[in-house]
Amino acid sequence: MLNHLRAKLQQGTPTLGTFVQLGDPALIECLALAGLDYVVLDLEHGPSSLAGAAAQILAAERHGLTPLVRVKEASRASVMNLLDLGAQGLVIPAIKTVEQVRRLVQYGKYAPLGERGFGPSRASAFTYAPELRDLGAYLESCNRETLLLPQCETRECLEQVEEIVQVEGVDGLFIGPFDLSIALGVPAQFEAEIMQAALQRIRAACQAAGKYCFIYADRTRARQRLGQGFHSVATSMDTVELIHAYQGLVRGIRGQAPEGVSG
Repeated sequence: MLNHLRAKLQQGTPTLGTFVQLGDPALIECLALAGLDYVVLDLEHGPSSLAGAAAQILAAERHGLTPLVRVKEASRASVMNLLDLGAQGLVIPAIKTVEQVRRLVQYGKYAPLGERGFGPSRASAFTYAPELRDLGAYLESCNRETLLLPQCETRECLEQVEEIVQVEGVDGLFIGPFDLSIALGVPAQFEAEIMQAALQRIRAACQAAGKYCFIYADRTRARQRLGQGFHSVATSMDTVELIHAYQGLVRGIRGQAPEGVSG
């Protein structure tokens, strides 16, 4: 298993992704052709099923686009199902405690880091993958290439961020700025002093731990976030950009001046 996103991060290359709520594999192919590095299939807020996610993961693999999945919850079944389908990384929402993160590693990494169960699945070509000739090396490769990214979007996570990011098996943190701003009492006020301090604290914690720092940003802030030193930005989402594109098309045909839409 080779995670192209992780390889770019290891090389110090800033990476760009987007969130996906619509469930069609053709959409994933279009996003790959657009030049993105990865997609985050959103099972937390989107309607997609496991079967839908599996088809989209296949489409992403076909085009060298790294498929990440934001799971509905950090349960063993949720984590293991998506990894068995071939997700190359998981974004885990609403993290509040160090113990939650330790359980995440337990479910998502093979021994000796965790206790992920091994069995016939898509990810291992149903045990026919050539790499399985050396099972130990295969498990080590999966642990290295699979990205586990707890979301820092609660006050509790922020207050324990230095300890959370140090947990062995955690590859980085994914900042959810909307929920974090709400938790801090400044909804969507991303330039508020308390939010700026929070973002700096999370970045510093990741840097000290040698871990990656991802963040969501709309189209107006994505370039700014990369310039601030975030390793990766997931910008906007398919539904928002679809509406934005067709608004521009309709206005252009009707002769109306396009309006900026923040995504």
